[in-house]
Amino acid sequence: MILSVSRKTLWRIKIVAAAWLPAFACSMTTGCMAQDRASNASSSTSAPWTSHRSAVTLAEKSLPSAAEKLLFAQLNESRVLAGLAPLHCDGNLAAAAHEHCVLMVRHEALSHQFPGEPDLLRRISGTGAAFSALAENVAVAPTAEEIHYEWMHSPPHRANILDPQLTAVGIAAIPGRKGVYAVQDFSLAREKLSLEEQEETVRTLISATGVHVSDDSDHARLSDARRTCKMKESYAGNPSSIVRFETSDLNELPSRLKSALREGKFHSAAVGACSSEDGESEGFTHFRVAVLLYKTP
Repeated sequence: MILSVSRKTLWRIKIVAAAWLPAFACSMTTGCMAQDRASNASSSTSAPWTSHRSAVTLAEKSLPSAAEKLLFAQLNESRVLAGLAPLHCDGNLAAAAHEHCVLMVRHEALSHQFPGEPDLLRRISGTGAAFSALAENVAVAPTAEEIHYEWMHSPPHRANILDPQLTAVGIAAIPGRKGVYAVQDFSLAREKLSLEEQEETVRTLISATGVHVSDDSDHARLSDARRTCKMKESYAGNPSSIVRFETSDLNELPSRLKSALREGKFHSAAVGACSSEDGESEGFTHFRVAVLLYKTP
């Protein structure tokens, strides 16, 4: 079972199953961060591993290993065969995946969060990555080839690999006493934009509808829009109508704003963006915008 959590319908967190491969896959069913712990497998649940190499520290990690390259190639091959765009490799996600994989090797266990370790959101946001959705697969098996095979035959893990909304991945694979431990950290990557860049993006979308976007000579309308953005219920200036919205994706205007623009009652608009405390505090790329609409004089 994949756990999807929606907050204010603004983003989605998917934290999914840990799999002890090839024996079984277990799904996480509680909370917004991983709570379950995969127990150590008995000798009958995994093939023996004859060689042991100590985990590489994050500082020593630079180029991807052969196992990591293989898992990345197999992942994208599976996506392309399913008609999906390949994922790009993200260095921040790879760093977070490697750090977590080192802990799995050290504990000789699978988990999405070990005692004293930050949860998935804080692990990824701590690297500086910008995102609006996250997912993670973890596994251990005798070889990297078997890991991908078993992930693709486990519905929760396969769903992450073939999720059309995800755009980036970071992969870590480290040999341990019980096999090759692997972590895939996925995200829907989002670009971090300044408030001015956010405003310009929305202005461009509004202009495409035929509504004029401008500011008066003393920038009063821009100031009003920015002040309104910070208000919960009130507004600044004298607009005919106001549309406030919060989103993780500025590529499309919200439906209620598009409907208002289509009515033909409004001649011009002013756009103001402001910081969103809810989204940025947990690493999510999240935008808060106010649009002031003015009727034809």
